[in-house]
Amino acid sequence: MKIRKVMEGPRDGEIRCLACFTRFRPKSSVDRVKCPSCGTQWRISWPYPKTARLQGPVWETYPKPGEPIVKK
Repeated sequence: MKIRKVMEGPRDGEIRCLACFTRFRPKSSVDRVKCPSCGTQWRISWPYPKTARLQGPVWETYPKPGEPIVKK
């Protein structure tokens, strides 16, 4: 028996930035998103229509070690 897990509630579709831990809601079905708080860009996937999942940073735009994270 296959169980379909679909979140429903006030945090439905939100993700948390792993650089500054701010929660935000990306636009539906995009594959890259920028954190509105710190400006870090993330790759995301959509395993379910309303569930976004972080895959990792966009390395081309990720700060180098020792560089401060600044808003852009």
